[in-house]
Amino acid sequence: MFTVLSASAVAQEATVQGLIIGRDGPKMYVQTGDSPRQIVILQDSTRALQKGGFFSGKKDLGVAALVPGLEVKVDGSFDPDHELVAKKVEFSKSSLKTARQIDAGLNPVNAKVASQGDQLMSQRRDLDAAGNRIDEQGRRIDEHGNLIAQNGQAITATNGRIGQLDTYDEKGSITINFRNGSAVVAKKDKDALEDFVKNASSMQGYMIQVQGYASKTGNAAMNQRLSSERAGNVLTIIQQSGAVPLTRILAPAAMGTTNQVADNHSRSGQAQNRRVVVTVMVNKGITGGPDAAPATAAAPAPAPAGQE
Repeated sequence: MFTVLSASAVAQEATVQGLIIGRDGPKMYVQTGDSPRQIVILQDSTRALQKGGFFSGKKDLGVAALVPGLEVKVDGSFDPDHELVAKKVEFSKSSLKTARQIDAGLNPVNAKVASQGDQLMSQRRDLDAAGNRIDEQGRRIDEHGNLIAQNGQAITATNGRIGQLDTYDEKGSITINFRNGSAVVAKKDKDALEDFVKNASSMQGYMIQVQGYASKTGNAAMNQRLSSERAGNVLTIIQQSGAVPLTRILAPAAMGTTNQVADNHSRSGQAQNRRVVVTVMVNKGITGGPDAAPATAAAPAPAPAGQE
């Protein structure tokens, strides 16, 4: 739904309601009832307000909370290019929870889903060309179809998020490891992280992605909380470095115990799984494709076994 509230010779004040379908730094794309894509310009002064209950009022979470899949109402004014410069963006707590679940779920699997879709198409062509393999190919199609169906609702809700992410190249990442049960970033890791984001900030069209993880020791609720706190603490360091504006940071994702990179039966393996991964992604359309120079940073070594 798109509603124009008032207009003047200087600026046209407006309110837009719809679904966030993409982010590109300070530009946010919103699908409304009248337009498949309304460009919204975010600023560091833009307020991102989560609406609470009857007594809790509104909470300003910052523009990093504006992720694809979020239902929003945007108040602002149109610039000469008919792009809406946002003064404030409002959204409900339940919509934010859903959007973050979609964001956390799709970040690690969007490439897999796209790959599975390609495999499914290939398998269907094989069925037409090779009738003697119908039974085997049919079984594989069912397996891929079930997995794609499980992600179908999230893909539909974001309405183009995968296509948006496909416009980015991953240019480098840094991994921060943590002690058992802790979300405190060590000083050496803090220094390395600040160097990494300063290097990333020199690129055109970049976005910073932060994902927190936990090992599978302890209960699920504690691990989810730890992954969230670790991601949040790393995000705070990035913001305090002053090298990266808020509009270039995606909302931190608490990934819990997903994507374990080592065996949890050993202390060294658990130490590798207690981590935050910070990734810099660069827009292909701005940089001209995958030939742009990558950001590099040495990943800190896992905590020694004696420091568990």
